[in-house]
Amino acid sequence: MEKVIRSVGILGVSALALTACSNSAGEGGEDAFTVGVTFADLSNPVWAELVQEAESYGAEQGLNINYVDAGDDSSQQVTQIENFIQQGVDAIIICAVESNAVAGVTQTAQEAGIKVVGYTQVLEHYDAQYLVDAYETGYANGEAAAAWINENYGDEDVVEWGLMDLPTFPEIIERAQGIKDAVEEHAPHAELVATAPALTAEDGVANAENFLQANPEMKMIATIGGGGAVGGNEGVKSAGVTDYDSFGLFGIDATENEIQNIINGDPQKASISLGGGRQHGRTLVDITADLLNGEDVEPDQYMPIEVIDASNAEEYYEEIFGD
Repeated sequence: MEKVIRSVGILGVSALALTACSNSAGEGGEDAFTVGVTFADLSNPVWAELVQEAESYGAEQGLNINYVDAGDDSSQQVTQIENFIQQGVDAIIICAVESNAVAGVTQTAQEAGIKVVGYTQVLEHYDAQYLVDAYETGYANGEAAAAWINENYGDEDVVEWGLMDLPTFPEIIERAQGIKDAVEEHAPHAELVATAPALTAEDGVANAENFLQANPEMKMIATIGGGGAVGGNEGVKSAGVTDYDSFGLFGIDATENEIQNIINGDPQKASISLGGGRQHGRTLVDITADLLNGEDVEPDQYMPIEVIDASNAEEYYEEIFGD
């Protein structure tokens, strides 16, 4: 449990450090564009990594990044966007808590000449969006999980598994459906016996422990994101699983902690890379900078989908996280 507390604690400290508005001119200087960034919940480690990278990389590209955490509160996010409009920012990047809730205020921003860039959640009024193909991402995760089940428990009549979902977001509902469809199609003897929502590592720890306490024969857990996967990996251990080869945990986001767990031979066996928080931060900065500089920008852009497992985890880690 010491490792669980340490892992979760680190993420918690990172989240607390990001809850306040960050305002740093950096290398951009007085003539730089000013960009407001509002994120649904920066306790998500991928999003926390993203805004930090966007701030540092944005300064290099002539953007002063000011980011705030909506704390999973749509009304607070609307207020944050209204504040950005009043401040006269040049662009706003939005990871929406609820897309419908920000429809009016994003229209107001555009009418004021402010560029609006969406992230993960589909907006009604925007200049560009960086999106995930939610269903296909989930399907890739479920397909990897089903392949592992067939390789390790192909002779079993029934293999119990659990799903950490997040039904708050429509796109994440599609992601979870993709996972379920892929497992059902490719491992029809697998039976879903438990579900619970997970955004943070703390959620993942609690869910994994509860799943295994109620279903001690469970052999696999799939998650819709990196937070649940990182916590789930530790929760599987603290629930008493000692033979890590006998249990499979599958995530999405391919965070640094996830990839380290795969390399170390932990319960987590694979994760779906969508490019990673750092790459997303850079991509959002590039999209925003191009818009502000009058470049032609494709309105709807999509993240890459790649399975990261033991066969390529070390190479991926060095490429994405190596110094």
